[in-house]
Amino acid sequence: LQILSFRWEEELTRRMSLESMVETLREEAQEAEALQEELNEKIERLKAELVVFKGLMSDPMTDLDTKIQEKAMKVDMDICRRIDITAKLCDVAQQRNSEDVSKIFQVASKKKERKHTSDDDLSEQDGDNGRFSDDEVSCSLNITDEMKRMFNQLRETFDFDDDCDSLTWEENEETLLLWEDFTNCNPSIDLQGEEENLGNLIHETESFFKTRDKEYQETIGQIELELATAKSDMNRHLHEYMEMCSMKRGLDVQMETCRRLIKGSADRNSPSPSSVASSDSGNTDEIQDELDRETDVEPMVS
Repeated sequence: LQILSFRWEEELTRRMSLESMVETLREEAQEAEALQEELNEKIERLKAELVVFKGLMSDPMTDLDTKIQEKAMKVDMDICRRIDITAKLCDVAQQRNSEDVSKIFQVASKKKERKHTSDDDLSEQDGDNGRFSDDEVSCSLNITDEMKRMFNQLRETFDFDDDCDSLTWEENEETLLLWEDFTNCNPSIDLQGEEENLGNLIHETESFFKTRDKEYQETIGQIELELATAKSDMNRHLHEYMEMCSMKRGLDVQMETCRRLIKGSADRNSPSPSSVASSDSGNTDEIQDELDRETDVEPMVS
């Protein structure tokens, strides 16, 4: 009986230890579930932050793309305008040079004709001089009309919308030469004064387009600076986004590792209830058989 009671105590102690182990495993499983839930919450929060970050980055990127496209189109249009205006000015200069050469030849021919005329035909010579002065005046007026026509064509062709006065400088009070100086000119003005006025006009036009060229260069430099700044911002945002993606991948790997460890420890350490019940029932059956055998032996001995 002492042996049986000792065995019974051992079995009871073993059973209590198994129950305490099961409780410990249950607590560990609950802690693992709580940790898993916390990690899941962190993952969801990081996903939400990534969505918000993408939403915040999409609008500035779209705005930067539109600004870059608009400024590139503006630069292209300004370059085309400058090239066309330069070509028009070259045409005007060539036309003026050709007209000056033709006028020089006309003046030389008139002077030769006047030298060869006799002193007796003074009246005819005066008539020729009158016609010559009329020719000079008409020639100067034709040049003025041609210049006006060319600049009107330039003004109609290119509609400047910048801060400059474009080709409306003939209406500015600070200009040295106005269109009215040509339209209301006195026919008695000599050809040399007309040429000086035209030279001043072309000189002012060239200075005006030099100023426009300088402004274009400054605008292009500013646009290039803005493009460089936008590119640096885009690279910085892309680097931050890649860092966030790498952090998310690391968290995913850690979550998967924790999940596998929790699952493996639960499968390895938690015995099934059926095995515990079968072991308990087996131990009680063995104790009952031993008691029966001892009761059978005692009558035989007596």
